[in-house]
Amino acid sequence: MAPQDEVVLMARIAESAERYEDMADFMKERVDMGGPLSREERDMFSAAFKHAMSSRRNATRIAKAICIAKEQEGDQAQADLATNYRSKMEAQLREICAKALSALEQTLIPGAGGDAEANIFYLKMRGDYYRYLSENLDPQARAEQAAKAEQAYSDGVAAAQDTLSEVHPTRLGLVLNFSVFKHEVLGDTQGAIAMAHTVLAAATPEKLATLDREASQDSEMTLSLLQETSGFGAELIGFRAPLWAGATSPPASRE
Repeated sequence: MAPQDEVVLMARIAESAERYEDMADFMKERVDMGGPLSREERDMFSAAFKHAMSSRRNATRIAKAICIAKEQEGDQAQADLATNYRSKMEAQLREICAKALSALEQTLIPGAGGDAEANIFYLKMRGDYYRYLSENLDPQARAEQAAKAEQAYSDGVAAAQDTLSEVHPTRLGLVLNFSVFKHEVLGDTQGAIAMAHTVLAAATPEKLATLDREASQDSEMTLSLLQETSGFGAELIGFRAPLWAGATSPPASRE
């Protein structure tokens, strides 16, 4: 078995064991070995870091909520404990983000070459991890990381316009995350709604019919989430659901 295949196999084992930090380390090792990732390897790289991040993002939110509640109750000792735990989770978040961004910026994006889909996929990830970094920072540092996220998302959108179909699942996933970033980080709710509305209006059944079954299902799922995103204030732009709406039940949460 080739060394790259051994590392990927170990990543699969770690995933089965729900050891996502180990999975991320194995996939980072695969990246460091060089050569383009296959589509499956690319998805594994993304999933590993996403799962490693998710539990810590959730822990950070819970610790923050507990801290606020305890301060309101006048229990500063417990508030301080929650703050200390939140700081620990934030440090781990920064470490995971740094590891993902290192692989993306030093190897994966420069090495994508003529593979437009891979390049856009990686630009979306770059935007995502700068977005995660911005979530728990002071205003100045938050603005710096948010600017990097916005640039990555914008670069991805520009590249996708020239290379991928309007209903390609990778392009739709990029637009979804960019619109969430606009709403949650930049506070540009109108911009988020307008972006979602533009994509929804272009996603005709005829275009979706050009995709294979798996891609079509992925695209419809993302379109359902974009429809939810347009609900930030859809009445402000007169949004009306497209014909395909309701064909697929949306997942419980966004990335």
